[in-house]
Amino acid sequence: MTPLVHALGVGRGDVVAVAGAGGKTTLVYRLAREAREAGLSVIVTSTTHMGTLPEEITGPVLLEEEGDLGTRLGQVMRETGYATVLGRRERPDKIVGLGGPRVDELVGRADLLVIESDGARGRSLKVPAAHEPVIPRSATAVVVVAALDVLGQPLDDALVHRVELVAAAAGRKPGQIVDEDAVVSALTCASGYPARIAPGTRAAVFLNKAEDAASRAAAERIAPRLLGPYALVAAGSARGGDVRVWK
Repeated sequence: MTPLVHALGVGRGDVVAVAGAGGKTTLVYRLAREAREAGLSVIVTSTTHMGTLPEEITGPVLLEEEGDLGTRLGQVMRETGYATVLGRRERPDKIVGLGGPRVDELVGRADLLVIESDGARGRSLKVPAAHEPVIPRSATAVVVVAALDVLGQPLDDALVHRVELVAAAAGRKPGQIVDEDAVVSALTCASGYPARIAPGTRAAVFLNKAEDAASRAAAERIAPRLLGPYALVAAGSARGGDVRVWK
């Protein structure tokens, strides 16, 4: 099995922002786990908010609101080499992440920073609104996620976040079926993710939930069409399994 950190070219010194929809949190923590297994120290954080702490979290969680983050983080990193750092608990079902400048201040505190930088409310495909994603200036790489379980499903808010923006990008009407052309259009539209990635930052797509023959075949057709705006495309499962890469 090819580690995703290798497939996506992630390594020591990287600051990786994960955007898009359809498995960002799972991908973030898989990258963190693989990097730790490779001997790297890792900090996971977020520039967006989450409802509750993800089930994928296995290491210490530090909240900025608890005070003296620098000292606590230093101790945790010396002891475990791994931490999730978030902002504050705004209410029982909402945890706020860090602002981009605060994430930039974490650079150098670990070998690798992985940031969940976008929200999609658990859906599988999106086109970002004007204020999204929140990518720190320090980001060296951005990975945009889309999940292929959206194929063949209606273009509605069951699996699509920001339906109107995806419909406009794909030249479709809400309720029509999401096909491969729609996925490509959503990921490559000029006003979407490619426009939000700073020059010089490595840009990749991860096609998640490519887990059976049909979805893997779809990935084979979709991936080459994404090259250009993105330097690399990988497809597979964020939870584990083989990964195919196109460059």
